[in-house]
Amino acid sequence: MKYKITDLIEPDNGCEGFMPGEEPMVTLILLSDTGEERTVQLPDMLAYRLKWDVGTEIREQDITEYCK
Repeated sequence: MKYKITDLIEPDNGCEGFMPGEEPMVTLILLSDTGEERTVQLPDMLAYRLKWDVGTEIREQDITEYCK
């Protein structure tokens, strides 16, 4: 199954920032080719390295491999 990223929600920890060792996560809102909506999380830097952004199409295998 294929999904398209329709939105991504990045954490905003304000002036406090992140705790040492804490990895910022991004939440992806996905829409399948059958119209099913799904939400997954993965490390923000990984999404950046994979070039996953709004409009990117990803496969179920990608979600299984990279997302929580």
